Parts: sequence; structure tokens; C-alpha cells
Amino acid sequence: MKKAQENNSAIVYGKKAQALFNLLTKSGIVGAEGVITLDLLDTEVKISEKSAVGNLLQEWLGQWMKDNKFFYRVSANTQVFPDFYLGKKDDLDLLEVKTFDFTKSPNFDIANFDAYTRSLETKAYRLNADYLIMGYTLLNGSIKINKIWLKKVWELSCPSNQYVLRTQVKQGKIINIRPYNFKSMAKGFQPFNDRLTFLEAIRGTLKKYLKSSPRANKWFVKVSENYSKVTQ
Repeated sequence: MKKAQENNSAIVYGKKAQALFNLLTKSGIVGAEGVITLDLLDTEVKISEKSAVGNLLQEWLGQWMKDNKFFYRVSANTQVFPDFYLGKKDDLDLLEVKTFDFTKSPNFDIANFDAYTRSLETKAYRLNADYLIMGYTLLNGSIKINKIWLKKVWELSCPSNQYVLRTQVKQGKIINIRPYNFKSMAKGFQPFNDRLTFLEAIRGTLKKYLKSSPRANKWFVKVSENYSKVTQ
């Protein structure tokens, strides 16, 4: 694998993702407020249920980019990675959008563990994706954007007591990759320094989870070779 960045301060985000982040910031998104309502059969209700906020903010962002003539594309299947393509190639300028209730710690799903690890074997360029995160508060239909971040996947991830990678585990099965508390920069487990350390954490997690070092090592080699190939 190509040499990764040595530390977080040296991280370079995608130029288009950085441009989008800068444009959002300049436009005053931090502190901006709006209203979420549903108007049906002459009955209007303010939405206070937070489960739909992520999808609504993602849809809003798409319209905002369109209004501001910021180029983007979406996949025909809106349920697949990434949420937006900021360029015309499928292996560059990938953007994922994540949201969380700003009154709490970030606890969104970075990705489904099994699907993500398998995808890296043939689409290792996904490691270069940028993540736009919005922290919001919602009260009686009134939504406020408290802060936004631009991150790489390894900045969002960290180790845990159970596995080398922090994950959501149910009945012994790893379900999702879960984030580091980047909001408070909490003490304890810290985010990974680079993509290589992140991949090594996945390998370490697979070794313990699958109880097979050869399978985990084979996965690591395959992803490394694919990354070198697709990022030449």
C-alpha cells in the first residue's frame, strides 16, 4: 500500500469535498435554523422524530448543491455507498454524509462491517472517501445545525476494549463500525493516524472475530494490492 499520512495534521481531504465544506461554512450553515414539517390533507405537523433527520438533511444538501451550481451525482441505488459523487468518476471524489444529535455523542454507523470489508477487496478506493458530518439539534420541528466536520474514515474510527476497531456487536456478531467521539475529543481510545493503521485495525478485528489469522491476512493483502492498483 502506498505510504499513508503520518498524522492527522497532515491529512489532505478531497479538493471537491474541501470546496464544498468551505462553501457551506462561508454560507453560514453553522448556526443556521430551519423547520421540518409535513403538510397532508390540510393538516400540518412539525416533525420532532429524529430518525428521519439524516435522510432529510442529505436530501436538503443535494438540493442546496444544485441551487449553488455545485456539481454532484448520485447512484441509481440510493442505498449504496457513497451518498454523493462530487466528480464524474466512480472511484474519485466520494462523499458520505453523516448526522447526529448534537446534544449527545456521535453514535452513527460509519458502515456495515461485513459489507464494507468485503467491498474494499475490489473497491479499495473507498478508503479515500470524505465524510461530511453535521451535528444538529431538533426541537418541536425546529432544526439547528450546530457544527460540521470533514473527516476521513480513519479519523472517525478508533479501537475498543473488545476489538481493535470500535464496532457495534449484537449477540456476538459484528454489525457496524462505530465512531470515535470526535465531538468532545474524549480521552481514552484515540482515532487512527492514517488509512494503513485503520486497515491494520480491521485485520486485527477480523483475526479475532473469524478466529483465523490466515483469512485476515489474505484479506489485508488483497485490499493492499487493490489499493495500489486503483490509485496508480
